[in-house]
Amino acid sequence: MSGPVKVTLGPAESMPGMLVEYMSLVPGGSEAPPPFQGSRFRVPPGETSEPDEHAVAEIWLVRSGTGTVLSTGGRTDIGPGDALYYPPWVPHRVTNTGTGPLEVFSLWWTPQPQ
Repeated sequence: MSGPVKVTLGPAESMPGMLVEYMSLVPGGSEAPPPFQGSRFRVPPGETSEPDEHAVAEIWLVRSGTGTVLSTGGRTDIGPGDALYYPPWVPHRVTNTGTGPLEVFSLWWTPQPQ
Protein backbone atom coordinates (compact mmCIF):
# COMPACT_ATOMS: atom_id res chain seq x y z
CA MET A 1 0.00 0.00 0.00
CA SER A 2 1.42 3.35 -1.02
CA GLY A 3 -0.74 5.57 1.18
CA PRO A 4 -4.31 6.30 2.14
CA VAL A 5 -7.10 5.33 -0.23
CA LYS A 6 -9.87 7.86 -0.64
CA VAL A 7 -13.35 6.87 0.47
CA THR A 8 -16.39 8.46 -1.14
CA LEU A 9 -19.95 8.85 0.07
CA GLY A 10 -22.63 7.96 -2.45
CA PRO A 11 -25.77 9.97 -3.14
CA ALA A 12 -28.12 10.35 -0.19
CA GLU A 13 -30.91 7.77 -0.11
CA SER A 14 -34.10 8.66 1.70
CA MET A 15 -35.22 6.06 4.22
CA PRO A 16 -38.03 6.39 6.79
CA GLY A 17 -36.87 8.99 9.31
CA MET A 18 -33.38 9.44 7.84
CA LEU A 19 -31.03 10.06 4.89
CA VAL A 20 -28.24 7.52 4.28
CA GLU A 21 -25.02 7.84 2.23
CA TYR A 22 -23.07 4.60 1.74
CA MET A 23 -19.25 4.66 1.74
CA SER A 24 -17.08 3.09 -0.95
CA LEU A 25 -13.44 3.14 -2.04
CA VAL A 26 -12.63 5.34 -5.01
CA PRO A 27 -12.76 3.15 -8.17
CA GLY A 28 -9.52 2.28 -9.90
CA GLY A 29 -7.45 1.64 -6.79
CA SER A 30 -5.46 -1.55 -6.44
CA GLU A 31 -6.52 -2.11 -2.85
CA ALA A 32 -8.73 -5.03 -1.86
CA PRO A 33 -12.06 -3.99 -0.38
CA PRO A 34 -11.97 -3.48 3.40
CA PRO A 35 -13.46 -6.18 5.67
CA PHE A 36 -16.28 -3.80 6.63
CA GLN A 37 -18.86 -1.49 5.07
CA GLY A 38 -19.86 1.97 6.16
CA SER A 39 -22.27 4.84 5.82
CA ARG A 40 -23.10 8.27 7.14
CA PHE A 41 -26.68 8.92 8.11
CA ARG A 42 -28.63 11.97 9.22
CA VAL A 43 -31.84 12.01 11.25
CA PRO A 44 -33.79 15.31 11.14
CA PRO A 45 -35.00 16.88 14.42
CA GLY A 46 -37.97 15.05 15.89
CA GLU A 47 -37.67 12.08 13.48
CA THR A 48 -37.14 8.41 14.41
CA SER A 49 -35.41 5.79 12.27
CA GLU A 50 -37.09 2.51 11.46
CA PRO A 51 -36.16 -0.37 13.79
CA ASP A 52 -33.04 -2.14 12.50
CA GLU A 53 -31.83 -5.68 13.23
CA HIS A 54 -29.21 -7.62 11.25
CA ALA A 55 -26.66 -10.43 11.17
CA VAL A 56 -23.69 -8.02 11.18
CA ALA A 57 -21.96 -6.28 14.08
CA GLU A 58 -22.11 -2.47 13.94
CA ILE A 59 -20.46 0.59 15.47
CA TRP A 60 -21.98 4.08 15.43
CA LEU A 61 -19.78 7.17 15.82
CA VAL A 62 -21.87 10.26 16.60
CA ARG A 63 -20.53 13.34 14.82
CA SER A 64 -23.19 15.92 15.74
CA GLY A 65 -26.61 16.34 17.26
CA THR A 66 -28.34 14.56 20.12
CA GLY A 67 -30.66 11.61 20.27
CA THR A 68 -32.01 8.63 22.14
CA VAL A 69 -31.35 5.05 21.07
CA LEU A 70 -33.89 2.38 21.95
CA SER A 71 -32.69 -1.22 21.92
CA THR A 72 -33.13 -4.45 23.84
CA GLY A 73 -30.64 -3.03 26.36
CA GLY A 74 -32.95 -0.10 27.12
CA ARG A 75 -32.64 3.60 26.37
CA THR A 76 -29.31 5.39 25.74
CA ASP A 77 -28.91 9.15 25.24
CA ILE A 78 -26.24 10.01 22.65
CA GLY A 79 -24.36 13.09 21.53
CA PRO A 80 -21.20 14.25 19.71
CA GLY A 81 -18.20 12.00 20.32
CA ASP A 82 -20.22 9.01 21.53
CA ALA A 83 -19.58 5.54 20.10
CA LEU A 84 -22.00 2.63 20.34
CA TYR A 85 -21.50 -1.06 19.52
CA TYR A 86 -24.38 -3.30 18.43
CA PRO A 87 -23.79 -7.07 18.43
CA PRO A 88 -25.55 -9.04 15.68
CA TRP A 89 -29.35 -9.35 15.96
CA VAL A 90 -29.77 -6.58 18.56
CA PRO A 91 -32.75 -4.46 17.47
CA HIS A 92 -32.15 -0.70 17.60
CA ARG A 93 -33.55 2.63 16.41
CA VAL A 94 -32.74 6.25 17.13
CA THR A 95 -34.80 9.40 17.70
CA ASN A 96 -33.31 12.85 17.15
CA THR A 97 -34.10 14.76 20.36
CA GLY A 98 -32.23 17.93 19.39
CA THR A 99 -32.93 21.01 17.30
CA GLY A 100 -30.39 20.24 14.54
CA PRO A 101 -29.62 17.15 12.46
CA LEU A 102 -28.25 14.05 14.21
CA GLU A 103 -25.28 12.85 12.11
CA VAL A 104 -23.77 9.40 12.65
CA PHE A 105 -21.07 7.36 10.91
CA SER A 106 -21.81 3.63 10.89
CA LEU A 107 -19.39 0.76 10.24
CA TRP A 108 -20.52 -2.87 10.03
CA TRP A 109 -18.94 -6.25 9.38
CA THR A 110 -19.64 -9.96 9.57
CA PRO A 111 -18.14 -11.29 12.81
CA GLN A 112 -15.62 -14.09 12.39
CA PRO A 113 -16.19 -17.35 14.28
CA GLN A 114 -13.97 -17.69 17.31
